[in-house]
Amino acid sequence: MPLNETKIEIAAPPAKVREILLNFAAYPEWHTEWIKEIKIQQEGKTGAALTVGDKIQINVEGFKFVAEVKENSESLFSWQGPPVFTISGLHKFHLEPLKEGAATLLTQSEESKGFLSFLFSPSILGKKLQADWNVFNKDLKIRAEASE
Repeated sequence: MPLNETKIEIAAPPAKVREILLNFAAYPEWHTEWIKEIKIQQEGKTGAALTVGDKIQINVEGFKFVAEVKENSESLFSWQGPPVFTISGLHKFHLEPLKEGAATLLTQSEESKGFLSFLFSPSILGKKLQADWNVFNKDLKIRAEASE
């Protein structure tokens, strides 16, 4: 089960980072590369109100899929994507408070499962994933720190 992971320190409290992360409609204002769009499938729900089992439609570089929310807490937002070519991934955004809650360590990770999941190891396709995540992380950092 390959695990890809990136980390970034953000000079903003976890609650602020989470607020920006879960405001999917505002993504085009600060991030236009890796995640093109996230749409909540439940009418009238916000990202902060998503619960386990809710569905979100995600557009990653033109590849659209519906994922299931697995956790939405103060410290973790995660979704499970559908199997594609026998591979499924559990994507996580973990928010850890630093500096007595004045800063955040964002860890973005994905655990891949399935027959061909080895392709997403950090040494093969995982390198591109991590590069994309690093761009997203930097964009999120800039947005969160600018709003502080």
